[in-house]
Amino acid sequence: MEIYVVSSLTPDDESRLAPRVLAAIGGVLEGLPISYSVRIETALGNAIHHNHTAQEDDRSQAPAASASASADFHTPVS
Repeated sequence: MEIYVVSSLTPDDESRLAPRVLAAIGGVLEGLPISYSVRIETALGNAIHHNHTAQEDDRSQAPAASASASADFHTPVS
């Protein structure tokens, strides 16, 4: 999954807020039994990142995806 965010923040504001955005995203993902990597690049060229590797115990407790959610996920965007 790749997510792009476009904002009206100034380059300095982006650099100042990027660590908070990274912490917020990490806070949401940290509770999930998944491995992930989040990288934020600002307009000034600064980059920060956070990686998390799911433990085998976490993956075995993952909730099963519903069929309808799965179908919606694969619907092409036009």
